[in-house]
Parts: sequence; structure tokens; C-alpha cells
Amino acid sequence: MNEEQNDYLWDGSGAPDPDVQRLESLLRPLAHRGALPALPSRPEGERPDAHARRAVSFTRAFRGVAALAASVLLAASVWFGWGVWRGGWSVQTVAGIPLIDGRTVDDAGLLRRGGRLVTDGASRARIAVGRIGRVDVDPDTRVQLVNTGGRDHRLSLERGTIHAQISAPPRFFFVNTPSATAIDLGCAFTLQVDDSGGGFLRVTHGWVLLDYGGRQAYIPQGAVGATRAGVGPGTPHFEDAPSGFVPALAVLDFGSGDAGARAEAIHLILTESRRVDALTLWHLLSRGSESERARVYDRLVKLSPPPGDVTRDAVLAGDRRALNAWWDSFNFEGTRWWQRLKKKL
Repeated sequence: MNEEQNDYLWDGSGAPDPDVQRLESLLRPLAHRGALPALPSRPEGERPDAHARRAVSFTRAFRGVAALAASVLLAASVWFGWGVWRGGWSVQTVAGIPLIDGRTVDDAGLLRRGGRLVTDGASRARIAVGRIGRVDVDPDTRVQLVNTGGRDHRLSLERGTIHAQISAPPRFFFVNTPSATAIDLGCAFTLQVDDSGGGFLRVTHGWVLLDYGGRQAYIPQGAVGATRAGVGPGTPHFEDAPSGFVPALAVLDFGSGDAGARAEAIHLILTESRRVDALTLWHLLSRGSESERARVYDRLVKLSPPPGDVTRDAVLAGDRRALNAWWDSFNFEGTRWWQRLKKKL
């Protein structure tokens, strides 16, 4: 008998598995509460057999709806909790000799929670993220599986490069790094981490949120963002940003704080910004000094005027409702999707 077998799944005995307990906690709010609804009263004069047929019809309909709801719930729990039931995520060797916890990955490799997958300079691997997507692991990369299912499919990228393709509701897949957490909002992206813990994110489809202690960057497809250990995410920009944008943002996001260098960087960004660079300027409205934010506001007003109910005072005060309303007006690809998402955040 498998030494890992546990009777908790079958009869509740034995030591409870933490992953199963987490899934039970996730599903508990969906459990049925209260009594069944009362059957409709029989209209006066109606024959008993007609009333009986109506009651039977109602009961069958209710049971049908209940059965369908249970089926959907069961299917969702199995689908998103696949990694929990398997005990980990399957790993396929693509090239070379990847290692899981120091052992060679065979055709049925399984990366368990807490385990590490390591590739050398000649190795590649593919991780099946439960049933919601996959992660391709480049050479010279080290990743750890943090959590395996439910609403928290999570890896830790300690070093190297991964390419993720995820098909799931927003905030189901996460990648921890030393300088930020990448939160999937339904997308495909490449994420790199260097030896210093700094990161670089490129989004090829959808959106990704980078977060570090409340410092955030929303990055749409076609855009990139850098992160630094101890600081978090910098200001995102589109890959085709004007010349000088990248070093100027590095000064503002990660520089030493030299006033002269910051003034030159702000001047370049405001002078060279195009309308699409509202992505960058919008993020800068929540960063830097009061005078810098005021200059950013004045430039962004010219590139993309805010809705009528968004005021200068509200934006410079950091009012989230005003900032979000202005963002929505940019009409970036996926803005309608973003509007729906914000209601759930």
C-alpha cells in the first residue's frame, strides 16, 4: 500500500491534508443552507390529483436545478483543484536533463508543493499548471511550487526565465519573485529574474498586475515592466516607447534621488510622450513628488483629457475613483474587460 495513503478523503479519519482542508474551506460558502422552499398551495376547487401532479413537477424541477448546480460545483472544484488531488503539477522534459529536488525528471515527473525544478544551461521543461495552463521553463532557471490549486496556483521564480500561458479567471495564478508578485489577470507573459532579485515582465496577451507591498503596476499586452529588490515594480511602458524613455524611467523608479537627474528624466518623458504613453503617465500620477505629479497631470490632460467629473484636485490627491475613471477613458485594448474586473478587485 502506498505509504502516503490517507483515509481523511474517504471517511474523515487520519491526519487531514492541508490542501484538501483548503479546498473544503473554499467550497464551504457554497453549501446549501436552510429548508427547501414550501410547495405552492392548492387553489380552491382544484382536484387532488392535479395538485399532486403539480407538486411532483415542481419537485422534479427543483431536483434538476439542484443536481445541475451540484454538477457545476463538482466540475469546478475538480478542474481548479486538480493539482491538489494529484499532489502536485506534472513536468515534462523538453530538452536536456531538468531536475526536481535533485532527481532527473522522467516522463511522469511530478513537482510537489515545496519542491524545486532546476534547469541547467542545456535544459528546458514544461510545467502543467493544474488544468488552467502551462509554464515553459528556460535554461538556467530555478522555480519552486508554492501552492497547487483552488484560487491559488502559485510558483516562486527564484532565478531565470519562464513563459506562462494561463486560461483562468483573474487572480488564479501567481508567481512570486524576490522583488514583486506577478498576478495573472488572464494572459500570457514572460518573466525573468536576475541574480540580484530584479525582474523584467513582458506581457504578450491580456494583463498582469505586479505588486510589492502595495506598490503596483498594471501591464497590458505589448508593454513591459521592471522590478528591483527592496523597491518593487517600476513604471510600465510600451515596448516601442520613444528613445530615452527606459533610462529616464530607471532614474525615476530606481535612481539615487538626485534632483537634477530626476528633473531631466521627467522633462524627457513629458516632452516625448505620445497619447498611448498615457499608460506610463497614469502610473506616474501616483509616484514622485507633488510638483512632479502636477507636471505629469498637465501633460496627460493635453494627451488624453479626463472625463468631465475628474478634477485636478482629486487626481493629485490620489483619489482612486478619479484615477480609475481617467484610466477607463484611455480605451486601451481590453478596457471593457478591465472595467468588469475592477468591480471584483
